[in-house]
Amino acid sequence: MKGYGETTMLDRESALRTVRKILTADFACEERCFDAEGVFIFEAKEVAGSRRFPLPEKSLFVVTMGKGVVVSCSADRMQWVVENLSHLTREEIFSPANIARMGEYVALDGQVMRSPELKYICTQDRFQPCLPPADIDVVMVEKDGMQELYETGRFPNAMGYRLDPARPRMTASVARYGEQTVGVAGAAADHDEMWQVGIDVLPDYRRRGIGKALVSRLTESLFTKEKLPYYLTSVSNILSRRLAVALGYWPAWVDFYSGEAWSRTPAP
Repeated sequence: MKGYGETTMLDRESALRTVRKILTADFACEERCFDAEGVFIFEAKEVAGSRRFPLPEKSLFVVTMGKGVVVSCSADRMQWVVENLSHLTREEIFSPANIARMGEYVALDGQVMRSPELKYICTQDRFQPCLPPADIDVVMVEKDGMQELYETGRFPNAMGYRLDPARPRMTASVARYGEQTVGVAGAAADHDEMWQVGIDVLPDYRRRGIGKALVSRLTESLFTKEKLPYYLTSVSNILSRRLAVALGYWPAWVDFYSGEAWSRTPAP
């Protein structure tokens, strides 16, 4: 039994078990597929224990933890996926040429293929904390005190656009320069066990280590809540990837998927 103030220590193996379990539910697949070589194709379904993302009527997801590739798609896309992807290697599936070919296919339904995203996780045994610059104060804000962060509309990656969505922001680290809020890192409750970290720093205050300090403080907070923090970024966002790695985050999986074309209008 844990004593007062004690938390369960997350290590690499326990974190990877958590990730495999959650991805298995997300993509309605078999857990063994992530540790085997090959391409494994499943029909996309709502499964208990998945992250709190809505399942689109037309879906096509591709994910790997480094070995097997899992492809999860809506039933009407199954034949095309089997004919066009089942014989490919992992490198071929993630190649620009193949992603473009998949993009042409989903464009028939008015969708695009998102570029691959790296998903990083952090565990206490690898975490490297970072302090903020001397002139920046960092404070923690819990869910009930986040109203003003939404009202500004300046921190969409950290806070989203809604106060109480399906994946609510549960806690945030806030950077203040005097009376001005200049950066926010927020944690979204994507899953009961794993929360997503998002970060925004105002343009005039970037490249000063504020973002790193915010993610550091938020990560420490998630450890005390016994949540596995995960951080995502596109493969081309080198600065974001450096931030994650500097704090001890490490890549756990990579995926890409079909979705509606980007809109400049925020989701309601």
